[in-house]
Amino acid sequence: MQKTALPNCTFSMQLLTFIATGFFLTILNAQPALGERGSERHSQVMLRRRVKREIACSTTFITGERTSELLLPALYNAPQLDACLNNSVLLANLTELGQVAFNRDQLLVLKRKLGELYPNGLPQERIQQLGFIITVYGPEEIQTWNITNADTLALVLLNSPNTNTTNAVIANYLQRSGPLNAVALDAIGGPTLCTLSEEHLRTILPSELKKAKPLDISTCTQAKKDIIFGIAKVAFQDQAGDPKAYYNLIKPYVSGAPVLDLQSLAAGNITMDFQTFSGLNPVEVEKLTPQNLRDLLGTNLNSLKENENHPIVQRWVNSHTVAEVSSLGIGLQGGISAAGLGNIAIQELPGSASVNSYSLLLSICIAVGSVSLQWLL
Repeated sequence: MQKTALPNCTFSMQLLTFIATGFFLTILNAQPALGERGSERHSQVMLRRRVKREIACSTTFITGERTSELLLPALYNAPQLDACLNNSVLLANLTELGQVAFNRDQLLVLKRKLGELYPNGLPQERIQQLGFIITVYGPEEIQTWNITNADTLALVLLNSPNTNTTNAVIANYLQRSGPLNAVALDAIGGPTLCTLSEEHLRTILPSELKKAKPLDISTCTQAKKDIIFGIAKVAFQDQAGDPKAYYNLIKPYVSGAPVLDLQSLAAGNITMDFQTFSGLNPVEVEKLTPQNLRDLLGTNLNSLKENENHPIVQRWVNSHTVAEVSSLGIGLQGGISAAGLGNIAIQELPGSASVNSYSLLLSICIAVGSVSLQWLL
């Protein structure tokens, strides 16, 4: 009788082990992003710890000399990075590893290793070295850090992946540090600065604003613009004797200037461009006289006519008399009539029937008066 050959059990077991391992790693890589749900985050951590126990370094261990190699992400997947990178090498070369373009799973490995080294939270000198690794830290974790150094703030914000992380980093710094200095202002930048509270903005020292790069405060509320202008005015007051030099320094913050400061700038014949003019506080612009406008805009005065439908131009026109608007001599029309009839824009009649606007207005008034008188009689 011919015997049936039994399958190679050893080979079958190896095949099943290989398939199971591949399936396990596939499930591991499919875990949700860090911070989405607490239970899933816990499961992910437990899985990674299990991988660490089961997988040994199958290639060469990473030495300090290799920590800046650009090919590290391709040579070591997350499990191999975990197995082949000793904590001592990570700690001694954190700055270099923080600049390598690892994927999220690989960065999570580095983060976990740092957590083992510093279970009570990262010290400030390590936070400075994180580089791209910060992208896998959530806002809740960042709130536990101790960021008191403006240089640390700058380095962390440089690699901040999103607004939530940025806000968490800044909030941490503001809670633990003194006033915003020049380094902090440069790191935060104008648009993000506008998201801070008025209370925090008032802590900016004029001497620090003077040393900082110009800040774009166009997205600030008017109240915040006013605060920042007041600080800038003090910061650059030593240049007030040279109107044009002073204006160039104060220009980024002039949207918060009150009318008295605008009139002072106008007296210096600074030739403000329309883009800057359009960003001024419209409530303060209303208070400017026609002569103020001529002095403030200089050779750019005609830009008011070119942008006559702009809200700030319309607002100035509607708060001045027809005579004042006409006195600019640039063809701008409209204004409050002398008779108090509201905002009237009188245009010339077509063809040869052009009539002086004042004559037409006078004729209308006489006609109305005559009708009224006849009705009374």
